[in-house]
Amino acid sequence: MRQNKKDNLIIINGSEFVHCPVCGTLTAVYDICDKCEWQNTGETNIDGGPNKMTLKEAREAYKKGLKIY
Repeated sequence: MRQNKKDNLIIINGSEFVHCPVCGTLTAVYDICDKCEWQNTGETNIDGGPNKMTLKEAREAYKKGLKIY
């Protein structure tokens, strides 16, 4: 396992992973988090794209136990 601390990118067996910016679960880059269902949009996890919520809204919803969409 190799981690690039600059951009939170973790390489495991040649595959790229990041910690979900909503719940912190290790998730493949550009994949949907198994725990909170946030669609990872890469290392930056910008607002928009496949997610209907902003990252801030998703974090707040997750803290309250609400569904992420």
